Amino acid sequence: MMFYLFVADSGELTLSPLLDDRHFTEEFEVLRPGLPLSFAQFLLEEIHFKRMGSIKAKVLSLWEVYAKEKGRDKNRDGAWVKREILKILRKQPGLKDRNWCWEKKTGLPESPLRSNLKNITEKERVQDFLDRTTGRLLAKADLQRLGQECRLSYTEILTLCHEQVMKGYAQWIPAVKREGKGWRCERCGDALVEEWTSIYGLAATCPACTSLGAVSSLHELYRSIAPSPMSSLSSTETVHSASSSFHGRSNISWVFSPRWELSQAQKLAAQQVLNFVKGGAIDYNMIQGEDSRKEMLLWAACGAGKTEVCFPAAAWALEQGKKVLFAAPRQDVVLDVAPRLQQDFPGLKLSILTGTSQERFTPAPFVLATTHQILRFSQAFNLIFLDEMDAFPYYGNTALTWGMERALGPGGKIVYLTATPSPESLEKVKAGRVGLIRLPARHHGKAVPVPQWQKVSGSLDPECLYHKGQGQKVFDWLKELALLGPVLLFVPKISWVNPWVEILRKEFPQWAISGSYSADPHRGEKIEALRNKMFRVFVCTSVLERGVTIPNVQIIVLEADHGIFDERALVQMAGRVGRTQENPTGNALFLSSKRTPSIEKAIYWIKEQNEIAFAQGLIDN
Repeated sequence: MMFYLFVADSGELTLSPLLDDRHFTEEFEVLRPGLPLSFAQFLLEEIHFKRMGSIKAKVLSLWEVYAKEKGRDKNRDGAWVKREILKILRKQPGLKDRNWCWEKKTGLPESPLRSNLKNITEKERVQDFLDRTTGRLLAKADLQRLGQECRLSYTEILTLCHEQVMKGYAQWIPAVKREGKGWRCERCGDALVEEWTSIYGLAATCPACTSLGAVSSLHELYRSIAPSPMSSLSSTETVHSASSSFHGRSNISWVFSPRWELSQAQKLAAQQVLNFVKGGAIDYNMIQGEDSRKEMLLWAACGAGKTEVCFPAAAWALEQGKKVLFAAPRQDVVLDVAPRLQQDFPGLKLSILTGTSQERFTPAPFVLATTHQILRFSQAFNLIFLDEMDAFPYYGNTALTWGMERALGPGGKIVYLTATPSPESLEKVKAGRVGLIRLPARHHGKAVPVPQWQKVSGSLDPECLYHKGQGQKVFDWLKELALLGPVLLFVPKISWVNPWVEILRKEFPQWAISGSYSADPHRGEKIEALRNKMFRVFVCTSVLERGVTIPNVQIIVLEADHGIFDERALVQMAGRVGRTQENPTGNALFLSSKRTPSIEKAIYWIKEQNEIAFAQGLIDN
């Protein structure tokens, strides 16, 4: 997208992405060809610097009029501005030979952009645009897709966007911006950019968020900085914001109708979450101190039903007219939570955002999304629930962490959900920066099965499996557990999956055996078959350590001492056992040559959760 410099005869100077835009009631000219936003802003700053003298005044907004200094002399009129701009352009090696020209326009006595709005006659379509862009941060490709969803042309979308900018409700910003001696991506916050030389000088591209579409310092982003503000199409036409208002009660008709009553443990945790949210969750006059913390960690036992525990607090926030986000790092978790939300919140409009979503701009008070999609939001939510906060790809990803914090509105709060908190989050709890809520008992009131460690000598690599009789030990354990239910056999390497499948098929030809891993093109259908009890043994990597519930499943982890299996992964894998009301027990075996600290800590965490639950009377054994 290119931006055009407009200069009035009086010296007023501004920018627009619309060549036929008319800002002035007087004569004015527009510079052809257009320029990238970042370079056009550089020109405006240079002109402002020359006007103000040796001290460069702070520019509050590049969209404000630049020529309002009192006592402007004849050397600061439109002709002077145009000459200075051409001087600057001709000093740029890559631009000096371009055919720059000033095209004369005639100003019209109309409200800003009115001439470009002549094709937008339906107020509902304009309001639809405003609702869909509330709290959004959008690149050009996003705006093009938005136009398709709104049934507006790209020019009409740009017209509406720029009208919001001119009113102060939005901004055009460079996608990658200079920050000191370096750069920062305005979409994901990453500073590790790739520099290159353009005709406009040194430029930079952000490699961290290319999955959302590549952006560079020569691209721009549209940022809505007000929540669906009132939009005046003319002095007599006004469109008011609908129910997506950032403040005030929603007029959407819906009810909170849980599918079942929460267990005693869930009720206790749900009340604590609700108290945290009510006690300043969306209070813009929070005081500093214990009650002013904006983050809370909900540490739950695997299979405790932590998602439903958050629903009462979400319902309260929605009743207050606030916007709520439930985010998770992986798409399968989002797709698993979606039907549960739709059943518990009948009548509530829900926006589901993943990399494969058909619609990405559905206006809704409740958004369910993968963490990557949150990079398209800015100060959009009053309350955020982040599930599986210790899981890939969110954990350790500074861009996603930055984006999540930016998506939270002023005074908002975040509730992190996990069964396996990271060391960093536990350190924040210890330091008092993050609150802690424990949910130690599963919904069925039975203890979480404690894993057993079994020592094996040597490697369980399929290539040397039969050395020292290691294979026979594994086969014996498999036969024992397979009598109780389907067995998930976790392995530390993708390269082990298919060889182990072949070995087991030869050893147990009467069994249905399969396996999968993250890049398996048939993973989805295999997991569905696993849920439908079609396999006796299923070999997999840690791809199935989370978000999968298989009735009566048993677990074996091969080489549990491998470096890829930290305590969080081991807890999650063991946590697949005993998750249902009908089958609350089961077995989890950790097989390895040594008992590592990770194995020790995983077993300790599960035992500790059970001890806390028993002490609180939440489990009976």
